[in-house]
Amino acid sequence: MTNTIIQKFFGTRKKTVMSVACIASAVALLGAGTAYAASGARTAAARESAIGEEAAQNYAFADAGVDPASALYVRAEFDHEDGQFIYEVDFTAGDTEYEYWILASDGTVIKKSAEIIALASAAEVSEITLEEAKEIALTDAGLAASEVTFTKADLDHDDGQSVYDIEFYAENVEYEYEIKVSGGAIYSKSKETHTVQAAEEEPAAEKSVTEDTSAVKTEAAVVETVETTPVTSTIDTTSGESSQATVSSQIDLETAKNKALSDAGVSASDVTFKKAREDMDDGVVVYDIEFYSSTTEYEYEIRVSDGAIVDKSVEALETAPSASAGNGSSAGADSSSYISVDEAKAIALNRAGLSASDVVFEKAKLDKDDGVMEYEIEFYQGNMEYECTINAVTGAIIEYDADWDD
Repeated sequence: MTNTIIQKFFGTRKKTVMSVACIASAVALLGAGTAYAASGARTAAARESAIGEEAAQNYAFADAGVDPASALYVRAEFDHEDGQFIYEVDFTAGDTEYEYWILASDGTVIKKSAEIIALASAAEVSEITLEEAKEIALTDAGLAASEVTFTKADLDHDDGQSVYDIEFYAENVEYEYEIKVSGGAIYSKSKETHTVQAAEEEPAAEKSVTEDTSAVKTEAAVVETVETTPVTSTIDTTSGESSQATVSSQIDLETAKNKALSDAGVSASDVTFKKAREDMDDGVVVYDIEFYSSTTEYEYEIRVSDGAIVDKSVEALETAPSASAGNGSSAGADSSSYISVDEAKAIALNRAGLSASDVVFEKAKLDKDDGVMEYEIEFYQGNMEYECTINAVTGAIIEYDADWDD
């Protein structure tokens, strides 16, 4: 039978060639399968002892000097290249695309490349105006401009993003939005509903007339058109004195400033205003008024609905030179001769080597620290954040800092 089998496969030259070819193929396949199995085992063992995808990404981030939070389109894949087990790590940060080979066993950087990529065109990501940002916020809130009162609408910088800060209220609801300057996306938003409070009575000593207390006015009337209908006077015939109800009407900002000045006993020419704007405090619409004279700092909250002083504080300025002369204090300095906020901004810009058109200001305000009046100036250029503290009397730079804002 053996001879019969041999005769069957090798009886002729043609049969012999074909049989040998088949046997060779089978042997090759058997060898490849064995090699593949061995390779699979090595791969599994290498993956088991590898550092892991997350660690490989972190090694790449560290080598590139990139904050992991700012990396986009991150990909890490276990692979075998040039006889080594590696992780291929790809990601984008800013305008750069990175590619890394990280050794799977210990995180060594085997190979890397960085390529500048084209940013989106101006047509794709265009900058919006402040008015457009206000419209975006109103649309999201489902309100019309005629239904709200804006308390803030200005350019700001938040975590490296140029945004518009938009704040407004409608009736007893207060809205706050941050709208990205580039593209107009909503960066953050919040809505707060306040409990409507009844208007508080002024202290008796401040009243010039007697109010009709039979009707209580609430702040909800602030957002409606206020009708100034006087209440009929009543006359006490026994004393001959008249008692009239006050006429309630909404006051404007200039009236509020004048009321604060009058209460403080100073004139506009004697002070410098730090803040004067409409705001909402615990559901009550007020004007925030802050100003200072040569010796005193004043803060007022004046109710918009009727001009009542809701809150006030008066603080004496410590203008005597402090023991720390290094802070820019100068003995005998006249505290009334403060430099202006624009002069302080110019000093800070000059120190940074920039012009006003190059930057976005985030803060520029007068403050007091350890008895020294100083300006706190903060601004951005691109991702660079600048902070400068300037003596308000001498103009000397007390502190200066410039940091990269990721």
